[in-house]
Amino acid sequence: MNEGKAKELAHELAMEYLREKQMLSNPILDNIPNMVAKFADINRSFYEAIINNETLQDLY
Repeated sequence: MNEGKAKELAHELAMEYLREKQMLSNPILDNIPNMVAKFADINRSFYEAIINNETLQDLY
């Protein structure tokens, strides 16, 4: 899987994960930097898992 596809898939998975967990449901202005940091961590975790997954590398 190329980097662009991996980033796109990671973003989609992170958004769906956050929707399911309702982690960003209270966007108080003071909390926005923490919300962005949490999203970035989740997105990075998905991206790293996708890039390092041999099955996805073979499929794409």
